[in-house]
Amino acid sequence: MKHDKEKSPLSKKLKVIIPIAAAAVIAVAVAVILFTCNNSKEEKYHAKISEDIIINDLNKQKDITQIKVGKKTEEFKVSDVDVVKGSEVETDDSYSFKADVTRKNDSYSIAPVKYTVKYSVKDSDYSFVSAKAGKKAEIVLSPLKGVDSKTALKKAAKLYKSAEYKSSDTDLEKGTDVLSFKVDDKECEGTLTLKYKFNSTKGWIFKSYSDKNVSFKKGVTHKNKDGLLENSNVKNVLFLGIDSNDGVGRSDCMMLISIDSNTGKIKQTSFMRDNWFNIPGWGYSKLNAAYAFDGPALTLKTLQGTFGVKIDNYVAVSFSTFRDVINALGGIDVKIDSDEAGYINWQIQKNGQTSYVGLVDGSGGVVHLNGQQALWLCRDRGNEYFSGDDFVRTSRQRRVIQSISKTYKTLTPDKVLTLLMTLKGHVKTNLTADDLKWYAKYSSKFFTYGFKERCVPEDGEWQAGYSDDGQWIIQLNDFEGLKKDIQKHIFDDLK
Repeated sequence: MKHDKEKSPLSKKLKVIIPIAAAAVIAVAVAVILFTCNNSKEEKYHAKISEDIIINDLNKQKDITQIKVGKKTEEFKVSDVDVVKGSEVETDDSYSFKADVTRKNDSYSIAPVKYTVKYSVKDSDYSFVSAKAGKKAEIVLSPLKGVDSKTALKKAAKLYKSAEYKSSDTDLEKGTDVLSFKVDDKECEGTLTLKYKFNSTKGWIFKSYSDKNVSFKKGVTHKNKDGLLENSNVKNVLFLGIDSNDGVGRSDCMMLISIDSNTGKIKQTSFMRDNWFNIPGWGYSKLNAAYAFDGPALTLKTLQGTFGVKIDNYVAVSFSTFRDVINALGGIDVKIDSDEAGYINWQIQKNGQTSYVGLVDGSGGVVHLNGQQALWLCRDRGNEYFSGDDFVRTSRQRRVIQSISKTYKTLTPDKVLTLLMTLKGHVKTNLTADDLKWYAKYSSKFFTYGFKERCVPEDGEWQAGYSDDGQWIIQLNDFEGLKKDIQKHIFDDLK
């Protein structure tokens, strides 16, 4: 049997010495680490000024913590300071250094900005003096989260008072945020979305909104207390073009524009000026005489009573104002034929306007018309050289109105409102400021509507006649039948 050798006294000592030596090595290592850390801290900050002290001192400075982001001043907290190695300068009475200062709040972080921080020294006591940013310092923001929903709700509520926050689709990497709001008021219901884009100096900026998923609640056509047909979702506006530049004269153009939000259509109904109608207080006369008798309100009253349809507003525009409207829009694109192009150029040359109005392409097609050119197209009813009559002229007027609408599509609601408010002082209208705001608010929705046209009368619905004093007039064959047809044209839910 093999016996273990007896252990020597040395091996017994090693068993004790090795653990002690290992512990000593570990202790030394810890001491070195602590010493190194303390030294790095000593290098980074002066012995008596810690990072916490610096951060606390900087957070007391309003010019550092209160920063304008866009139009709003926001509060930021200094979250970190990083002293630039070797930048410390100490004199008998002061101590200064350069440091990269980082700030944050709930929404944004600010990229480090280099400040020169200065402390006064007295009897080994250090007091904060100042912190000044470098000359080229710029505030550069990064988003920590999306748009504040309460801030966005204020914007949404200006569009729809009933707006309630639903959700957000935030992409911090792309710098986009889309917020959704529920809409449910007496007129509309659906979902409104606001789109924001991040800017590194201005923060989240509102870019656009979409209410394509907000629909008007269905309105029902009924007779009001005056016996006139009306519908909460059909707005009827009478447009009158006056054959003068001062607004005094007869209405050369009479068009009822019906904005039907039930069907998503704009119905254009042109009325021939030679229609022989009963004008309240004046008896039977040509329709265009109503304006000469007592202005746009009488024309509205005549049409309203004749066809039994409630007309909400009127807008009367003189030749000069109409021309200015087109020019204010930067002109319009209209499809014309060579005959119409010839008529426009003939009138321009005849009236000596060539040098300042300009001629259009005589071959026709889609052409860009300025105000005066568009006005000649609207007045074109032909002559011995060119084809056309009053009926064709109304179709040309409807075409121009449609082109104006297409041009309006490029304008924001705010710009539409500005334009409408500007024009209000140059037209005769019963539109109030609230009316204009309403039309401007929903303009983007209306611009998506299609058009439906009608002329009163059309072929087969009339015959030529003469008044007792020898005027050529238009006499309707079946007035009651035409009246019902026009009512159905304006109100689709009528049977």
